[in-house]
Amino acid sequence: MKGDKDFTIWQTSIIVRGDKEISHPVFMRVLDMMKGRGFVIGSDPRIDRDYPSLSKDHFAGSKGELLFVGEKYNCGAKIEFYQEINTVNRSGGRYDFDKFEKMPYLLQKRFLVECKYIEQFLEEEGFTCDAEPALRTSYDKVFHELNSPDRHWSSENLPDYNALDKDGKRINNGEVKYFRDRKGTLMRGTVYHNINNMWWVIVNKDFYRNLAAFKLFDLDTKPENRIRKLIRKSGHHNPKSRFVPTPDQLTEWKQKAKRAGKDGRIKFANEILGYLYEIGWMSRKFQLFMKDTKRLGLVETEGNPYFIGMRLGERKYDPPKPIPLYPKPGQMSSTESGWVENLRDYVTYGKPTVSRWFCKDSSGYMWPEVRERLLFIGAHV
Repeated sequence: MKGDKDFTIWQTSIIVRGDKEISHPVFMRVLDMMKGRGFVIGSDPRIDRDYPSLSKDHFAGSKGELLFVGEKYNCGAKIEFYQEINTVNRSGGRYDFDKFEKMPYLLQKRFLVECKYIEQFLEEEGFTCDAEPALRTSYDKVFHELNSPDRHWSSENLPDYNALDKDGKRINNGEVKYFRDRKGTLMRGTVYHNINNMWWVIVNKDFYRNLAAFKLFDLDTKPENRIRKLIRKSGHHNPKSRFVPTPDQLTEWKQKAKRAGKDGRIKFANEILGYLYEIGWMSRKFQLFMKDTKRLGLVETEGNPYFIGMRLGERKYDPPKPIPLYPKPGQMSSTESGWVENLRDYVTYGKPTVSRWFCKDSSGYMWPEVRERLLFIGAHV
């Protein structure tokens, strides 16, 4: 590192790199320059209180509501700006993430001005900046990604499974598309292809998203697309979600599962698998069966599976298609595999094994119904 003279700007921090014989004198001259620009600078009160022996290398200062802390260390020095107006961390803005984003608008502008003066001063001292370009707006950030030299794929002539919206319409770069946020509120933005079926969506100068093609749509495709806030059904208001079985009921259901034997539990488990396929929680219909070797097996009888967010079409298998069941169920999504594995163990051991079934997707309101069925066959913990 000896002889190196460079610095970087990252979020609200300015980091000077170099041996202390070079970086420390320059850092102190930076503080002097900042004093000349109206900053009040002294030692860091927190370090004075908790680590007094380190006080000589730690600093704190302010210019109005713009605050900073600074420190020297063996291989360089650092200044970090923050504010105490909009904070999340209960210990203060100094410990918040996204410090720049949390600054009020005018304070952001003041920070950018002071940062520019420090950058110019360091360059005059012979230091070079190796930071990424300052990307402040959504457009800057998205197009920086689109024009990156690491982007080795083309967005031309995309296959349908990467370029069809949720209603099957083709998506083109630069179009305005609509989507819904986590609360179901209708939003829109300008779209640009990212990678595979993922698309950048620029909502405004400060906000952008990276969404799968099947999350996007046009207003005129379906009537529900025009609804300003689409509230999905929830299972929380279903009385069955608040049903708490008595110990006697749980014992009765467990004994029922034991008395049924493996053949009976296979029938119970297959009814659950069929129901999950019927309500759309599973994209394929699986069935457990007993092999001639007395080990459990698994087959797929029909389905409409996904591939990169797109349905592949209805399929039926006659004879049924064998699916690996051990050591873990294969050829299916991780969610489906977890459900099949739980039911496999229920059949094998004759005791409740299902304890983590909860679905937050558009069919999540069916959870109380699924839970009730699992309780009745003695499969729910």
